[in-house]
Amino acid sequence: MGVMADNLEYFAGWADKCAGELVQVYPRRSLDYVRYEPLGVIAALTPYNVPFLSAVIKLAPALATGNTVVIRPPETGPFGVVRIGELLLDAGVPPGVVNVVLGGPDVGEALVRHPSISKISFTGGPVVARKILAAAAENLTPAVLELGGKSANIVFEDADLDDPGFAQTVLMVIGTAGQGCVYGTRLLVQESIYSKVVDRVLELAKVGVMGDPLDSRTTIGPVINERAVERILGAIGGGAGGSDARVILGGARADGELADGFFVEPTVVVDVDNSSVLAQEEVFGPVLAVTPFSTERQAVELANATQFGLHGYIHTRDLKRAHRVAEDLAVGGVSINTVPPFTPNAPFGGVRGSGYGREGGLAGVLEYVSLKNVNVPLD
Repeated sequence: MGVMADNLEYFAGWADKCAGELVQVYPRRSLDYVRYEPLGVIAALTPYNVPFLSAVIKLAPALATGNTVVIRPPETGPFGVVRIGELLLDAGVPPGVVNVVLGGPDVGEALVRHPSISKISFTGGPVVARKILAAAAENLTPAVLELGGKSANIVFEDADLDDPGFAQTVLMVIGTAGQGCVYGTRLLVQESIYSKVVDRVLELAKVGVMGDPLDSRTTIGPVINERAVERILGAIGGGAGGSDARVILGGARADGELADGFFVEPTVVVDVDNSSVLAQEEVFGPVLAVTPFSTERQAVELANATQFGLHGYIHTRDLKRAHRVAEDLAVGGVSINTVPPFTPNAPFGGVRGSGYGREGGLAGVLEYVSLKNVNVPLD
C-alpha cells in the first residue's frame, strides 16, 4: 500500500509541472514553444498479479496530465480495481473521469477498438498484446505495452552470496509464487561456483512458509487458479524432460492441507538448457531455472537469447564488469547486486518481446500527453 501511495503522491506532483518547452529558433526571430496537452480518453487494461499497483501506475499519470480513463481489470482479479474506483469517487473525483468496466476478452476488444480511445495502456502477455495491436490498428491508436519477461539473474564467480541483494533476487521468485514479470527466473551461474550457488539457492528456497495468504506466518501463497497450476506443472515437466535438467526441489503440487488449493511447491531446476521451455517461456510460477556459463561473453549471450527484454540482474564485486554487462544486456532495466527499486520516479518497461513505452518517472508522464508546437514570428 505504501508503494501505491508513493506513486499517487509522485504523479500528483506533476500536475502543475508539465509546462512544455521553449524552443530557440534560428535564423529568424520568433517565439517557438511546445505545449503538453492531454491525449483524451485512456484505455487501461491491468493484470491480476499486482492489481492495485498496476492500476495506480496507469491512472495516476493519466489523471495528472488531464486525461480521463476507462480501466478494465482482469476477470480473475477485478475487486482491487473496483475498490480503487470507489475510493476515487469518495475522494471527490468527478463521475466519468475514471470508469471501471468489468468483463472478459470481448469487453477488452470493444474497448481497444473504440474510436474515442486516444491511447491504450496494457500489462499482460505478448499473445494478447498482438491482438490488441491488431484491433488498435483500425484507428491508429498508440499503446504502452508491458508484456512480461524471462529475466536473467547472472551470478559471477566473485559474487557475494551472503549479500541481502542476492537473497532478495532468489526470494522474490518464490515469495509471490513467481507471479511477477520482472523476476530473475533464469539463474545463470559461472561454472566455478555453480555448486556453491545451487546450495545457497536451496537454503533460501526452503525458508518460506506456504499457506493461507491471510495468515501472517505465510510467505508463499497460491497461484491464481487451477489453469495456472496445470500450466506451471506442464512447464516444469517440459523443461526437465528430454534433457540433462534435474528438479532438485519441489516440482509438484503441494499436498496435505494445501492439496485442494492452487499451491505449487517452490521449485528449483538445475542444468537447464537455454533453449528449453523453462528458459524461454514465462512460467509465472515459483520456478527457478539454473544454467551454468563459463565466460562473461557467454553469460551475456545466454541472457539475451530469449524473445523478452524486461530486466536483468548482475551479481559481482567488479564494478567495471557490472557496467559492461549492464550495457550489453538487451533489456529495459538492470539491477546490480540488488532488486529493482520500484520507485515511482524511475522509468519501468522493456524492449523486444517485453513491449515498449514506460511507466514511472518523467517518461511515464509523457506517455499521456500530446506535443503541440506553436510558433509566433517576432519580426
